[in-house]
Amino acid sequence: MRINAKVAILAFAVLGGIAGFCSPGAAQENWWRLGGEGGVSWTEVADFSLMTDDSTTAGALQPFELKPDENLLPRLGPWQPFRFTFDPVYHPGHPRLWLGHGNFLLKSRDENLGNYGILYQPDLLVFVDGDPATYVERRDEVADQRSRPPSGSSFYYTIDMGAQVPVERFVFYPPEGVSPDSDQPFRPNYVLKSFSLTARQDEGGIMEEEMARGFRWRGAGFCCPLENQLAYRQANRDSVTEVRFPLQNLRYLRLLEVPDGVTLDGQPIVVQSAYAEMEVYGRGFAPTATWESQIVDLGREVNFGRVVFEVSKWRKDGEQLVALEDGPIRVQVEIRTGRDDTPTAYFGFDDLGAHVEVTKKQWERLTSSVPRATLISSISRLEARGATVPAVGFRGPVVEDLKNWSFWSVPLEESGQHPRLPWGRYFQLRVQLETDAFFDFARLDSLQIEIAPLLADRIVGEVVLGEDHQPQGGRVRVPAGEKKSFVYDIGVEFSSADRTGFDVVRVMTPAEAEFGWLEIGEPLGAVEPDSIVNEESGFVVFLPRRLSPEGDQRLRIGLETVLYDEAGEFGGEVFNRGEQSLLQRVEGGDVSEELGSNQLVVVASASSARGVLGDLEVGSRAFTPQGDGVNDQLSIQYTLFRVQQASEVKVGIYALDGRRVWQAQPEAQAAGRHTARWDGRDEAGQLVGPGIYLSRVEVETDKGREIRLQPVAVAY
Repeated sequence: MRINAKVAILAFAVLGGIAGFCSPGAAQENWWRLGGEGGVSWTEVADFSLMTDDSTTAGALQPFELKPDENLLPRLGPWQPFRFTFDPVYHPGHPRLWLGHGNFLLKSRDENLGNYGILYQPDLLVFVDGDPATYVERRDEVADQRSRPPSGSSFYYTIDMGAQVPVERFVFYPPEGVSPDSDQPFRPNYVLKSFSLTARQDEGGIMEEEMARGFRWRGAGFCCPLENQLAYRQANRDSVTEVRFPLQNLRYLRLLEVPDGVTLDGQPIVVQSAYAEMEVYGRGFAPTATWESQIVDLGREVNFGRVVFEVSKWRKDGEQLVALEDGPIRVQVEIRTGRDDTPTAYFGFDDLGAHVEVTKKQWERLTSSVPRATLISSISRLEARGATVPAVGFRGPVVEDLKNWSFWSVPLEESGQHPRLPWGRYFQLRVQLETDAFFDFARLDSLQIEIAPLLADRIVGEVVLGEDHQPQGGRVRVPAGEKKSFVYDIGVEFSSADRTGFDVVRVMTPAEAEFGWLEIGEPLGAVEPDSIVNEESGFVVFLPRRLSPEGDQRLRIGLETVLYDEAGEFGGEVFNRGEQSLLQRVEGGDVSEELGSNQLVVVASASSARGVLGDLEVGSRAFTPQGDGVNDQLSIQYTLFRVQQASEVKVGIYALDGRRVWQAQPEAQAAGRHTARWDGRDEAGQLVGPGIYLSRVEVETDKGREIRLQPVAVAY
C-alpha cells in the first residue's frame, strides 16, 4: 500500500534472480524471475504499491482486501496534505487530504494573494494517522474584518484515496477529553452539528472546475459539493458520527462544514469544531490495483524477450476463497527499458533562464522554492508582484528521460507476449490487477522476463527513396497514398567478441510492403535470401549468411510500400533462426555516406492529397449474390490518408432514391487501406432486387466529414 522510502537500484548480482546469466557455459536464454518459487520477492523490488498485497500468499501479488471492521486510511500512504503539489517525488496515486475554503483554497495573509486570510492551517494528516489522541481544534474567534472569510463561505476537507475503492461507511469524531483552549469537553461541544458528505469516483475535472471559477464558489448553497451526495445532516448530535451508504467504488470524499447560520453582517456561524480521526470502511477488492518496481540493474546490456506470468483467479465468498476458471478479471504487465540508472531527467536554469540538464545530485542541491508567479498562475490565475524569476540556482522541471529510456510497453495481457523494447541494462515493471466485481480478484503468482546478451553492440538503420539517396535537409518526403520504392540500409557494430550476430531481419513498414532485393557485404553485393515471409506491415528476410564479428557487417534491402499517414517509421528487428523471441531492434542513425537521411522516419510531402478519404474501389460493379459461389460478395475498398487518430467510418449501400439499404457496423479506423464486404442483402436479411445502387463511404475526422460514392450493379 505504500511507496518504499528508498528509491534503490537493484543489482542483479544481489538479487540472484537471473539463473546462470554470467556463469561460464550458461545457455544463451536466461530469465529474470519475480515472485513464485525462487524468484525475487515483490517487496524487495517494490517502489510504488497502490491497493496491492504481497503478504497474504507467499510469492504472489494480489489486490488488498478491504474488510468492514478495518479503517482503510492508515494503511494508505505516503499522504500529501495539499491539493496541488510540486513535490517531484509525488506519484499519481499517492493519497491526499486537503483543506478547502468556499472562496479560496490557499492559506494566505499576503496582499498579493487575496483580500483575506484563512483562519488556520492544520496538520491535516493527524486525521488519517489512526491515532485518536492526535487532533486539530478550530474556533472562530474573529479578530478583525480582514481575517474573516467572505459571506457564505465554508470549510471543507477532501480525501483522495489515490484510486477507486469499494467503500460503504465514513466516520469522523472529535477527541475525548477537554479542550485546553476553551476548557470545554470536546464531546459534545465540538461535534459538527451540520455537514454534507459528497463523493466522486474519479478526477473527472475536479481541478479544472475549481480553476475555471477561480476557486470562488458561485453555485447555490454552500461551497463545492462533489457530484454524489452521500449525506446531509442539519442536527447532528453524535459524538462519533457515522455515515453509511450502499457499497460503491469511490475515490474522493468531501466533508463540508455547513455553517449553523449567519451573523447580521452575513458571516457564517460555525463556532468550533475538532477532529481526531476521519475513517473509511469498505469491503472487497479495488477495481484497479497497481504495483511498480524500482529500477532494476541487470549488470550488463541485454536484449529483452518474452514476459511470462502465471495468473490465478479467485472469488471471496464469505470467508471462503473459491477458484475461478474465468471471470471479469484482467492482469496487465508493462515494462520499460533504459541505458542509464534513472528514467527521470532533471533540469536547472542558466543565466538566461533557459533549462539546463543536471544530475539528480546537482538538482537536489539547488534551491527548492517554487517561483511564486509560477505557483499562483498555475493554481489561482491571480496576479503577483515581486515574483521570483527562474534563474541559476533554482530547481527546474523534472521530466521523463526519453533519450535513454523507452516508453512503457503496450500492456501485455497474455503470458508469453513480447514487449518489443530496445536493449538496455536497466528496466522497470508496472503491474495492474483489474476486476469488475467487488469480490473477484486476480492473483499474479509469478513473473519472468526473458533476457539474453546483445546480438551486436549497435545496429543502425537509415532509409531513403530509391530515386533520391540524398534528400534535402536529410528528411525523406513522399506523396501520401502513392506506392514508392525505398532503400533500407543496416550497419552493424561489433566491439565485443562474444556477440553472436544474426541471420534474420524483420522490416516493419508503415503499411503493406513488397520485398525487392538484397545486398550484403562491404562492398555491397547482390545475394538471394534464403526465404521471405510476408507480414501485415512488412516482411521477414532470412539471410543466406550470418552478420557477425568475423563476417559481414552491412546489408541493404530494396522494397516498395505506401505511406498513408502524416509520417511513418521503417522499424527493424534482427534475430537468429529458432530464437525469434531474442531479438534486437534497429536504431535510426548514419549507416553510410551514400544515404543522406540518417533516420528511419519518412513524412508526407506538402503536395500530398489534402483529403483524408480516397481510392474508393468496388470489387465488381456487376455482382450476382445468388449463392452459387461466384461473385457472391462485393468488396468495397477505400483508403484513409493522414488520419492522426482513429476516425469513425461508415460504409453503406443506398438505393438511387437515397434510401439506405445496408450499412456495415461503424468502427474507428486508422490511416491505411481498408475493406468492407457486402453479401447483397438488406438490413432485414433479404436479398435486394436487381438494379443500380450506390456504395457510400463516409469518414468523420478533425478535418471534417468526407464522403465518396461509387455505383454498383446487382444482377441475377
